[in-house]
Amino acid sequence: MLKHRLLIAEYIFLFAAVVGWVVAILLGHLIYAAVPVSVALLLNLLNRLRLEQQMKRRLTAAMNQLERQLIQENYALHEQRLEAAIAQEAPAKLFASLKAQIPEYLAQLESSELQSSALKIIQFNERLTSLEESLNSVVEYLNSTSLPSRVERLEDAIASATDEITWIEHQLADTRHNRSNEHEEQLPTIQPPEFPTVTEPQLFTSELTNSVPIEPHPLSPSSAFVPVEEPQDFSLPSQNWSVLQLLKEHSDWVSALAISPDGQTLVSGSFDKTINVWHLPTGELIHTLSQHSKGVLCLAISPDGQTLASGSFDETIKLWRLDTGELINTLNGHTSSVRSLAISEDGQTLISGSLDETIKLWRLDTGEFLGNLCQWTGQVSAITLSPDGQTLASGGGDGVISLRLLDTAEGQIKPSPAIALTGNVSSVCSLAMTPDGEILAAGCTDGNVKLWDIGTLKPLGVLQGHAGPVMSLVFSSDTPTLISGSADGTIIIWHLGTGQQLGILTDNSAASVMAIAISPDGRLIASGGADSTIKLWQRD
Repeated sequence: MLKHRLLIAEYIFLFAAVVGWVVAILLGHLIYAAVPVSVALLLNLLNRLRLEQQMKRRLTAAMNQLERQLIQENYALHEQRLEAAIAQEAPAKLFASLKAQIPEYLAQLESSELQSSALKIIQFNERLTSLEESLNSVVEYLNSTSLPSRVERLEDAIASATDEITWIEHQLADTRHNRSNEHEEQLPTIQPPEFPTVTEPQLFTSELTNSVPIEPHPLSPSSAFVPVEEPQDFSLPSQNWSVLQLLKEHSDWVSALAISPDGQTLVSGSFDKTINVWHLPTGELIHTLSQHSKGVLCLAISPDGQTLASGSFDETIKLWRLDTGELINTLNGHTSSVRSLAISEDGQTLISGSLDETIKLWRLDTGEFLGNLCQWTGQVSAITLSPDGQTLASGGGDGVISLRLLDTAEGQIKPSPAIALTGNVSSVCSLAMTPDGEILAAGCTDGNVKLWDIGTLKPLGVLQGHAGPVMSLVFSSDTPTLISGSADGTIIIWHLGTGQQLGILTDNSAASVMAIAISPDGRLIASGGADSTIKLWQRD
């Protein structure tokens, strides 16, 4: 909007400069030409500066995206080379090591001069022949299946081979023990060969001949999730949820939901331009707020539960008294739709993100505009604030997720350089941080939920399960779980430590889920979507 106004103004003053020169020539006063020419030159300079900054921003975004693509392609190439190395070297080395032990085993058995040696040798040869056939089948399998399946099959084969060799070693030990009174020299103990150990994310810790070293990378394309701190535990019980109540006062899509800190009030915003305030335990409608001129996109409730902030397509932010529904203030400043809101933990600062490519800061109590935290950095569709109020994450259509330190001490803004997180090439629809502020989750248009460690700025993994864009994310405050709502009509509950799906919530309508919220005790989930209804889910 601003760029169009500057261009129009420049053209107007250029025309005025031409008219001014004509008037100056006729009247003999240069002032009529000098003023419009000066203003036109100033506007031209502003347009050039704006265009230069816009080009720099687009170039930076393009370079970041190219860098992420190169990283992923490089990792894929390394994976292919490692796959070839596994197929060619690991089984061959293992089999060669085992086969090299056969003469030594036979020599020990022959030197004992036992009457049962012949029987023992036959048993050992049968075991080794079976082991050789097993390893040959593993080699054939490795050449015909995908990498994850190969690794799983290879782990089983290694475990089986280890059992076989352990049995042989025990047999030799028993033989040595039985003949210890007849022979002064004890047969030397043969140590089984070393086997490669399978770990995550590096597939083998042993060194392979001509193998390619691979750096550990949490975002493995071949796995749906990489564990976050906790070990994998596939015995976690599933969660059962059922629809407790349906709220049907809206006439269009429900696009935003928020629950008060005391768990007593639910607020819903809709494309029908209204905001409904509900008594959550009973589902009773308390207030309907209808001051927005266009659809409502986002909501935020202050930590003390007294103030409600709403953002809309009408480019405004409205502040309401939650208990009475009274309109306190209207904040103007954005030049496009307001897509996301956040309120600091102390309840003093309101942060807004918009498609006008700005993130603005406001005083919540007075509505005073404090300034732009950033501008001309790409359209902002989602923001989230850490619990301590010091770190702000933002994302949008360009797929770049940025972290910024936020300092509003004494009302002064001290912006810090943005830190871009790598590992994402899809547009960001939603963001959320864990209650401890250590993990950031991003819901993307590709249907995946991607996780980062805030402390190290490194990707932790990808949760795969949705078939449509992930429109809303929320962490539970009492358990290590993440809830995601998607345009595919499903809500998935994830265990954060293992990536396991603890529950999938859906119903017959299969309408797109646009917003979700969870009660402070984690026992109730509210969801809203394209069918204009709000569903309250209760954990059984």
